[in-house]
Amino acid sequence: MDLKSIHEIFTNRILRIPSYQRGYSWANNKSVDLTSNDPLKNVKGQLKDLWDDLLNIPEGKWHYTGLLTLVEVKKKDYQWLPNFKQYAIVDGQQRITSILILLSVIIDKANKQNITLGIREGDVEIQYLYIKRNGVYAYIFGYDRDNPSDKFFRKHILNLNEVEDDSEESTYTENLLKAKAFFEAMVELYLADNENSLEGLFNKVTSQLKLNEYVLPEELDEYVVFETMNNRGKPLSQLEKLKNRLLYLNDKFEVGLQATPDQIALNEARKKQLGESINKAWITIYKSLGQNKHRPLDDEDFIKNHWIVYFDRYSRDEANVYANFLFDEYFNLQSVYDKELSIEDIENYIKSLQKCSIWWNKLHNPQYFKIENQLVKDAVTGIHQVGLKASFKPILLAILTRPDRNDFIETIQSLEKYSFKLFDLSNKRGNTGDSKIYGLAHQVYANNQKPDETNEEILEYTSWYYRFNLFVNQSYEMFELGKKQGFYKWSGRHYLLFLYDQYLRTQNFTTTQSSEIMWQEFKKNDSIEHVFPQSATLSLEEYAANKDKSIEDARAPYERIQNNWSSFKEYDSMQRRNLANSLGNLLAISQSDNSSLSNDPFNFKVDQSKKGPGYRNRGYAYDSMSARVVANEKEWTPEHILNRGLDILKFLCDYIGESFDEIDELTKYKVLGLEFMYDHKIEDAPKIEEELNQEIS
Repeated sequence: MDLKSIHEIFTNRILRIPSYQRGYSWANNKSVDLTSNDPLKNVKGQLKDLWDDLLNIPEGKWHYTGLLTLVEVKKKDYQWLPNFKQYAIVDGQQRITSILILLSVIIDKANKQNITLGIREGDVEIQYLYIKRNGVYAYIFGYDRDNPSDKFFRKHILNLNEVEDDSEESTYTENLLKAKAFFEAMVELYLADNENSLEGLFNKVTSQLKLNEYVLPEELDEYVVFETMNNRGKPLSQLEKLKNRLLYLNDKFEVGLQATPDQIALNEARKKQLGESINKAWITIYKSLGQNKHRPLDDEDFIKNHWIVYFDRYSRDEANVYANFLFDEYFNLQSVYDKELSIEDIENYIKSLQKCSIWWNKLHNPQYFKIENQLVKDAVTGIHQVGLKASFKPILLAILTRPDRNDFIETIQSLEKYSFKLFDLSNKRGNTGDSKIYGLAHQVYANNQKPDETNEEILEYTSWYYRFNLFVNQSYEMFELGKKQGFYKWSGRHYLLFLYDQYLRTQNFTTTQSSEIMWQEFKKNDSIEHVFPQSATLSLEEYAANKDKSIEDARAPYERIQNNWSSFKEYDSMQRRNLANSLGNLLAISQSDNSSLSNDPFNFKVDQSKKGPGYRNRGYAYDSMSARVVANEKEWTPEHILNRGLDILKFLCDYIGESFDEIDELTKYKVLGLEFMYDHKIEDAPKIEEELNQEIS
């Protein structure tokens, strides 16, 4: 090993990040705010650490920056640079990429300020960035040519004006941009001190940062070294290891000692073709997993779910079973030597992996569905609304990959109800029935299962695990145990109230967008309104404690709230809490209204303009269809909560296929947390009957 400065590492060399490497992942926890008095407050991460190391190097000293492992590449990109050697970076690419980004920022800044960093103008570009001869560029540092990050690096990091192509951004390219933005901010802060200079910073980076360079001897296999070394620190994901493993095994396919020259040549051609296919497949995979830069998809979640649909080997008996199978049983060197694993096997696998990555992205991001798949998109959106459970992902992936996916719409809808019935109504564990669904997923993927057969099996599984009485018992507990928050903290509250609002829209024949709830905003903002407010449920002592006031100081505002809801006064604090958190008192509205309505009396909640001209077009009367229906009421009483709750309960029963009429009245009251109102009803029945008889007589 040799300890070398950045200047020495880049002397007469072309450095490439090989195709089996992971993308650029160094980052900080937050961006730098140059407008703040403390721009670096709470900024942490690998980029910040590198910058701190650089600044803290004493004058005349150097800083050990880490290990750089290289392997010489015999087939060079630029034969017209005979004095340059080309190397692939086996280990240390994150660090060296970050340093190159910093150097590009420094060089760009120097050029704009007409500062020459080398002996002659253009020296540093030739040393670290690119060489240009007769209009042809040689790039000193970059990625393998078929990696989208390579073109992105040249255009957005090196600022080279190249011909545009159709390559798309990803999580990794986003990380490159964020790193550049960080170093731009750091250089600006650094130069704010008049004692600092670009020349001094450039010299620190190129001369005082040193890496321990190790060039692999030819007899060592770079794939094995890469996999071994990258299990230190942040380990490779299974997807990254898998790519490396497949490329490694591809090198080991041989035709035998008795093969003819033609057979040997053909085998080499097939190996070359397979290597190119692996690289192309991984470009698609990384693009798919990182297309949504705000929520990139997890590598291992994808590879595991693909394994379930492709191999049908799921078992709960062994931890990390999918990785053990892929690396220890299936894609291993002995299988190649024993002729149990062929080039065709790997070709079929990567084609499947590539195709599935595209649909995996759409499954998690329905906005990427094309217009011709609108029916499937709507069905998958319903799954997202009830909650995309882990146990559903393999079968949904299998369905989406089939050309007859539209014939599975009913199956997807059955999965939606399966989820609601089991996990929200029956309160089952999240992995209930997953083994059966995983097995079914493989059959669907292998085209051994027809759409109607698949739907029948989902319905059968639902009947095994779902019982309505489990929901009844759960509803009792929601009002009696824990914080006793009833339906307000029930897992299915958003889904049911959203469905009920959609139902009301169809009943009222409206397509008005102003009254339509947007699911993502509704769920994200948790905009469920208590018509009868929670503050009115408290005792005077609880109210005073919540407001941090004495009993006397709290008495007047407390009485004002109670008077606004005088019809609830006959009930004690616990009963009022049940009323507030009962299904009929919960209202799906927009977040914009939710915060302003607060503890207003009912007539103000219906129409906020009654509070003053600054509140026009706000309130229930201008909100969701559910809110507009409630706004038609002249007042809001316990009886209104009961009756609306019964309406929603009937809608729920119709939706899940239960008979509302066969549920006895007391059970309905108990499910809603309003058993005490049933007791009052029974107690008042003789009086009501006597009054009726007197009227008749």
